[in-house]
Amino acid sequence: MDDSVLLITRDGRIAEKAHHACLELKAEFSHVQSLDHAAELLDARLPDLILCDYATFEQLRQRWPGACVLIYTEPRDSEEAIKAIKHGAIDYLVRPISPEAMTRQIREALRVSHDINVPAVFDSPSESPDIDRIVGESAPMRELYKLIGLIAPRDVNVLITGESGTGKEMVARALYHHSPRKGKTFLAISCAAIPETLLESELFGHEKGAFTGADRQRMGKFEQCDGGTLFLDEIGDISLSTQIKLLRAIQDCSFQRLGGTEQINCDVRIVTATNQSLEQLIDERRFREDLYHRLKVASIHLPPLREREVDAVLLAHYFLERYNRRLGTSVQSVSPEVLPVFLKYAWPGNVRELENSIKSALVLARGSVLRLEHLPDEIKASADAASADPGRESSITPAAEEELRAGAERLVSDPSLAGALHRTGIGLIEREMILLCLQRNKGLLAPAARQLGISRTTLRKKMSEHGITVTAAIDRGE
Repeated sequence: MDDSVLLITRDGRIAEKAHHACLELKAEFSHVQSLDHAAELLDARLPDLILCDYATFEQLRQRWPGACVLIYTEPRDSEEAIKAIKHGAIDYLVRPISPEAMTRQIREALRVSHDINVPAVFDSPSESPDIDRIVGESAPMRELYKLIGLIAPRDVNVLITGESGTGKEMVARALYHHSPRKGKTFLAISCAAIPETLLESELFGHEKGAFTGADRQRMGKFEQCDGGTLFLDEIGDISLSTQIKLLRAIQDCSFQRLGGTEQINCDVRIVTATNQSLEQLIDERRFREDLYHRLKVASIHLPPLREREVDAVLLAHYFLERYNRRLGTSVQSVSPEVLPVFLKYAWPGNVRELENSIKSALVLARGSVLRLEHLPDEIKASADAASADPGRESSITPAAEEELRAGAERLVSDPSLAGALHRTGIGLIEREMILLCLQRNKGLLAPAARQLGISRTTLRKKMSEHGITVTAAIDRGE
């Protein structure tokens, strides 16, 4: 029997693309304009897949919680994406939706639909918007939203990894905001910012007289956070002695205050973060392996900003709007000359560096446009270096030149290539370079395109020409 897909929308463009996708996938396609019109169909038989917007999904899951749903959402709305996945949606599409993306995700959603009976459904939490937002539309960020939606409702400890400045605390707060513990206490501690001698007291508290200066009893963060979520940033910096006590508190769900004998019970979800390799610290005997496994029941890795394609531009506009209000400035737009710089700059400080750069630029800006001269010196220097020596990356070592010459000689000596030597030779070299760059950049298009010195649009076109696809591994088309 063919797969069945029901689309609920008033948007004719989405209907056209979904219909075309279902024809390509040989799936039975139905289209209604509202959930009211779909009720009779759904009561009779749930289709294999329903495609709708988030507002319709919220109504749909209350009456038909067993429905398998793929939602479409507006750009930059990470909250909708996270909540949809959390409440049982299979996946989500971000508008504008290309025909290729529509076909690909309907195909994948139908596959998942066959593998499950009833998706996870949870009661809707009370709504209160976060002060901060996670911003990004790149493929790595879309995967991040799905992970947050899947992990947040499960009451397990989570380890967040990523370079400094990627937004690990933002993700920790998103996990809390979408968890059953929302409404309880959320506390954050930077383990690197607290001296080792005070960290144990900060976590577990102390009794009066426990040490010099302890003139009164003090509750620690575990006790304050009972029933809630405790975020421990830079977890790799805690001492081995504190690691032992942290492990015991997690295992036993209880602890003793420093200098005390009373056993205090605690129910705390632990979310930790680090920009270090805990595996390497374990090898160096600086981190306990048993604690590592207790903390990493689930894990989330945040990609650096340089691997997030257009997110630097989206974040720039987001911070521009945010800090205009806070600083009392009135910069309305970013100069066109700035946008390529934001895309090409490596952002070693990641989102935090971008945020601080926008704040700094707003202080210096005059008028309504943010220009290149308003940016910090290191960003302007990177733009100046690129324009001063645009061909600096085209130099080649003598050894590499010799290898290229030998390869060219083999092609020239091949009689079967006579009359097609240029086309075939250039095509072979181009294909292998693209494959190697994709492999070395783990299939990520943005860094691969930077290494090749071409745009992502050109890279996608070349990949299509050479039959190259990016999956879990790079497909060499052989």
